[in-house]
Amino acid sequence: MSAHRLPPAEWQPLQSLLQAGLPQAMLAVGESGSLVGQYCDELQQAALCFAPSAPGLSCGTCRACRLLAEGNHPDLLVITAETGKRIAIDSVRHANEFLAYTPQVSARRWLRLEPAEALTTAAANALLKTLEEPAARAHILLLSERPSQLLATIRSRLQRLPFPAPRPGQCVLWLEGLGIPPAAALWLSRQFANRPLRAWQLWESGWVTLCPTWIDALLGLPQQGPVAALRLADNWAKDIDLLLLRELMLSLLADLLRLRNHRLDSIVHVDYLQSLEAMAQSAQAIFLWEALEGWLRLPESLMQNRNVGMLLETLLLSWVSIWSGEKAHGITS
Repeated sequence: MSAHRLPPAEWQPLQSLLQAGLPQAMLAVGESGSLVGQYCDELQQAALCFAPSAPGLSCGTCRACRLLAEGNHPDLLVITAETGKRIAIDSVRHANEFLAYTPQVSARRWLRLEPAEALTTAAANALLKTLEEPAARAHILLLSERPSQLLATIRSRLQRLPFPAPRPGQCVLWLEGLGIPPAAALWLSRQFANRPLRAWQLWESGWVTLCPTWIDALLGLPQQGPVAALRLADNWAKDIDLLLLRELMLSLLADLLRLRNHRLDSIVHVDYLQSLEAMAQSAQAIFLWEALEGWLRLPESLMQNRNVGMLLETLLLSWVSIWSGEKAHGITS
């Protein structure tokens, strides 16, 4: 997606921010895979560039831009949490030391940390000290999907960046611009209208081709029962990416909720409409919402280093319980 730069009209809020003077502590809020990540890319590139253009975009040719393109800019430090992991205090201590030094190439040092809610309590407290008294020419950008999970003392020291909301149809245009066939781009955009980068990542991973097999297995589970769910969990736990499966499960559960409310206009899995309509009619609402909550909380569960196999068993049993009426945690193998 880096080859597709943001249109100047969408860059305008950040152009104004650059011209007024960047705050030293910033917060960017958005779902993983949304355009927020690219806005942040553009912002840090412009902030480190020697001669940004009139619209506020990096020039792409100066020494700073070349170092950024090569991934070797000495004034940029990016700290990210691995899937299911936390950001430890040692990483923040290293970041604090990095910010204390004088910039080597650009006019400022730039720390980017994401997702901010992955900070451990100790790491958050260590970062707070730097936010209270940042070094001269040091800028800190935190990205967060769930800013409410940040310490209130950290949130109060951050200026939220004014990113524009996605425009209707933007996702499908982005995907088609990357060479994704129109039919696939439309299908992806139904699920990821606000997360075009995530849609592109899933296309690259082959997720679109895996979904039909997964859907067939999932739609058959309610009739087959808990034993089949446990067997499927055992098979999938060996080689499946739970976060990829999560994307599919969230879309299936959302379709069931839409159908219960007779909203046919925004159904994602239209090829399975007849089966989903029948399932929606017989679904028990309380268990449907419990299953949805389990999949929504999956990233947090993974951060707790829970056994993947047991976690998948619980989630698939919760899926079956939508129609059996038996709580997933009350079923054992």
